[in-house]
This record gives sequence, structure tokens and C-alpha cells, in this order.
Amino acid sequence: MALERISLNNWKFNLGEEMICPEQAAEVSVPHTWNVEEGTEDYWGTGWYGYTFIPEEDWKNKRVQILFHAVYHDACVWLNGEEVVCHQNSGYTPFAAELTDYLKFGEENLLSVKADNRFSPDMLPYERSFDWANDGGLIRPVELLVTGGSFLTTPQVTARPVITVSDGRQDGGSAVFGLKAGINGSTSEQHTLEWKLYEGCDGAETLKTEGCEVCRGSQAEISGRLLDSIRFWHFDSPSLYTLKLVLKAEGTVTDRQSIVFGFRDIHVRGSQIILNGEPVRLTGTEWMPGSDPECGMAESKEALEKMLLCLKESNSILTRFHWQQDDWVYDWCDRHGMLVQEEVPFWGATPSVAGEQQWKIFKEQLQEMVSAHRNHPSVFAWGVGNELDGQAEETIQYIKDAVAYTHRMDPDRPANYVSNSIFKDPALDGTAHGDIMMVNDYIGTWHGYLDQYGEWDRIAAANPDKPVIPSEFGLCEPAFSGGDKRREEIFLEKLKCYRSYPNIAGTIYFCLNDYRTQMGEDGEGKWKKRVHGSAGLKGEAKPSYYAVQREYAPVEVSVQEGEITLTCRDTLPCYEVKGYRMRIGTEMLDIPDLKPGDRWCVPSKGIGAEERIEIFRPNGERVK
Repeated sequence: MALERISLNNWKFNLGEEMICPEQAAEVSVPHTWNVEEGTEDYWGTGWYGYTFIPEEDWKNKRVQILFHAVYHDACVWLNGEEVVCHQNSGYTPFAAELTDYLKFGEENLLSVKADNRFSPDMLPYERSFDWANDGGLIRPVELLVTGGSFLTTPQVTARPVITVSDGRQDGGSAVFGLKAGINGSTSEQHTLEWKLYEGCDGAETLKTEGCEVCRGSQAEISGRLLDSIRFWHFDSPSLYTLKLVLKAEGTVTDRQSIVFGFRDIHVRGSQIILNGEPVRLTGTEWMPGSDPECGMAESKEALEKMLLCLKESNSILTRFHWQQDDWVYDWCDRHGMLVQEEVPFWGATPSVAGEQQWKIFKEQLQEMVSAHRNHPSVFAWGVGNELDGQAEETIQYIKDAVAYTHRMDPDRPANYVSNSIFKDPALDGTAHGDIMMVNDYIGTWHGYLDQYGEWDRIAAANPDKPVIPSEFGLCEPAFSGGDKRREEIFLEKLKCYRSYPNIAGTIYFCLNDYRTQMGEDGEGKWKKRVHGSAGLKGEAKPSYYAVQREYAPVEVSVQEGEITLTCRDTLPCYEVKGYRMRIGTEMLDIPDLKPGDRWCVPSKGIGAEERIEIFRPNGERVK
């Protein structure tokens, strides 16, 4: 959080190899991309940004950093003509640099940023192998962070529930809590860390516990301790806690930080995914951000929230991102109960083999994304690649190495590889070397007309002790015809198949929305897209959206002979229903806790139209 946090919103901007005088440049508001502006929709090159400011006098005895939430894809930064930092080959991860020694007090200072979105073999995603928009610029917020002489770096919260139940959902109890963080500052000064743990978020005031720790050298630590009466985070009941930190050097406050997190346990056991003690089968949909032609990848919080609500209201509680998202997205998912796999954008058949450059960039991006997002309970897994040649010996070795490296970075989450090659030989494919097998299934379209059930029989037989998630399935137009009617048919046909295999522990439908992409077959410029969604570019629902919403609901409702019956699904999705409510007309009823397969009946009181019945999750979100 720092002692002071200043948003840098209004910049000067021009395209070209050299930055012109800021007075001659256009004014833009950040987040910004030139690829949604008239005349530059298909410009792939360099853009320059300039920001002028006068440093505050009280900064003279402080340290000032600049935080870029993301610059796509290569960035070089100067202050007053002096190069401060270059961040290359990674366009979606945050980075910071210190400005302290470059500041000039009592006069205007000029920040200059060069952004480059040319396709490159040195970056990830590689060249043009990726299926989303190639929007260049300062695509996410930029901030100045002001601290004292010392500040905290990469804080990692330990938030581990103590699970005492077997094969059932545990909503609370004891948990292990702790913290490790670095200290950037003089090691000769005496540092202390004051902390308070609150229940809740967004101005939480219920104090859970507090303490003061003496820091050792360049480390700040709250040793692991056992806490009682902790509420666990669940997608239906996303309970959150806030840790407020104050770092002092020789008694003077030098940094403040606030971390929102949740206590939850998710791991793999045989062919099952276990969430807080309960074996679950989860359903979800992938959303492709950056698709509104009005803003592209430079999305405001309002634009992001609009699409996140569209995603959650489809009854999706599981998703994946092909590329890293802003911290704010995960904040939203934390608060609304959405499980996310975040992935390094290593996508496609080129290069045919992961070389030294790809391995180097993978490690750099993984470090940045884990450092930025590790404390979010919504992030349930990390992805190491998508649709490479998953049966090549070199790729399999890359997957093994990448999964092992990810486990070293974060031993508390699964690490997975997403395959589209498993149908060649289910016993050989590299996805089996992740914790969860993730399979893109386009049988009937991209994969040709194979036997749907026969292929999944082969996968199940070759991998009986691994959980599997079909991580993409759907219809892509205009490459394949049939329109939204065929899209809905494919969704229902695939889901019926997946429900018959117990080791299929989840589904991720592709996808929520039609999406902008530099390889799209439909439209031109910023409207170039793939028609792949159950909603339009801006989230306009199509008929297939409501089929997803209906089938992904955890309960089925039937009305007959004066009685309403609720059935908790026991296939996909499959999890306990707790704390749900039902509204019949104007009457609100509490639904008793239901395990998968359980039924609950209540008199209909003359209600004959099923659509007059509404079901709500514990967090108030509407299921039906």
C-alpha cells in the first residue's frame, strides 16, 4: 500500500520510433491502447507516453517507486532522460522501479515510457501463435508509491485450514496463519512489524488478533500460529480476512500494506479435487478479456466488472485465463467466489520445442505472477502452457520441469498443462504430468469426427487415478457453421458425456463471449473477432447463455401436483448446497443443507409457473 499511493492517469502520447515534444502529443487517459483508435487498429510497433510532475518537498527523505500494472509487451522507462528500467517479453505482469535517485526537486520531471507491441520470437506469447488481441500500450493502471527508507516486498501469507472432516465440506474451524516478506532498506536499522488481522474486507473492523514482530536482517516474519473460529473461503461463501501491516525503522513508520486473503484448502486426491474437505466437481466457463472494441485490453474496472458479472451469473464458478490479469480482477473473484487458473501465455504449436529463451521467460513470468497473486484464494492453480505439441519428448520434459518449478514457487497450489493432443495417445500425453489433466476437446470440429465416448473411455482407462477437466469445448464460427443453435447443442452433448465419467472433476466451457483476436476470421481492425461465445463482444446474452446457466445450476427445480422439489445435482456440478434461499412469489424460504443427490420438497401454494421461483446462493447471487 505504501505511505502514499498516487494514480498517474493523464499522459501525453504519440506513435513512432521517437518521442516528440509532450506539448505536441495527444492527451490520453490510462489504461490506454492505440489498437482501438481509428487509423491505428492494426498498428504493431512503438508508442511513447509522457507524464510530467513536480515532486513533493516531503519526498526528499523518502523513496519513490513507479508501479506499472502492465505494459504490453516491451517497456522501457526513463525519468528526466535517464533510463530507469526495461521490462521485456512479458506484457501482462506487473513490475516496479525506483525513481528516488532520478528525481529533480523544485522543477517539472518528465517520465517517458516506450511501449512496443511488435510480434517477437523472444516473448511469450511467441510471435503470432496466440488467439487474442495484440493491444499495445499502458494497458493497465500506473501508480507512484511513496515510502520511507524501508518497505516490504513480496509478502506471502500462510492461510491453511485445519481440515478435520472426511469427504464433507468444512466451513470453519482452526487454521494456521503466518507471513513472510522481504525488507528493502538498510539492514543496520532496527525494524519492527506491527500487524493486525481483521475478519472481513473493505474497511473490516472486527479485530481477530494482532502482534508486533522484531525483524531480522532483510526479512519480516509472523511465525505460523494456530487460530480458532476461522471462517473458510468457499465459492458460495467467500469469507475474507484483512491483514494490515506497519513497518517501522528505529520507531518511524516507513511502509504500510494491507492484504486481503482467505483461508481455503484445495488439493488433488487420486482422481478427485478436494475443496475444504469435500470432493467437488465444478463447472465453469472461460472469459476472453479485452474484447469490447471500445476499450480493448485497456479495460476500466467498470468494463471488467460487467463481464465478470456476466460470467458469474451464468453459474460458472471455475474459469481460466490464457494470460495474466490485473490484481483487481482477482480481488473481484475473491469477493464473489470464482476459482481461477492463471496461466503463463505459452500457447500454440510454435516454437515446436521450448528453447532456452522460452524457459527463461516462463520463469520470469511465473515469478512475477506468483509474487503478485499468490495471496488470492480465488487462484486455485497455475498453468504452464496451452496447446503445445503435448506428445513430443521435448515438450513433455518442459512440462515436467515447469510443473516442478511452479511447485517450488508455490507448493500449495496445483500446476497444470492444457493439452489439445491427448486424442493421439491418451497414455503418452504431457498433460498427465500436471496435477490435474486439462484437455481441450473439439471432437466434432477442430479435432474431426472422432467417437466422443470412445475417446473419453480411452482417456479414463489410461489415466484412472488422475482428475480431468475438459478445459475448452464449444463451437467456433465462421470456421464451423451452425450458429448459436448448434453451439447450444454442442454444449449439451459434451456436458452429457462428461457427466458420465466420475474422474472428470470439472468443466470449462469455451467460451463466455465472442472475442477480439489478431487471428480472427470475422470483422476488421478492432472488430476482428472469433464468434465463439454464448454472449457477444460486450456481453449481450445469446440463447445458449441461458442453457449454460440452467445446466450449471447446482440444484434442479421441478413443480408438479402442488409441490416444488429441489434436487441437489450429483454429477456436474456436484457439491454440497449450504445456506441457499428460495423465493416463491414474495415469500423467502431457507433451503436446508443438501448433499449431492438429496431432495427437498415444499408445497407450491398454487404456484404453477416454475419461472416464478428464484434460488439464491449464500452470498446473495441468483442461481435461477
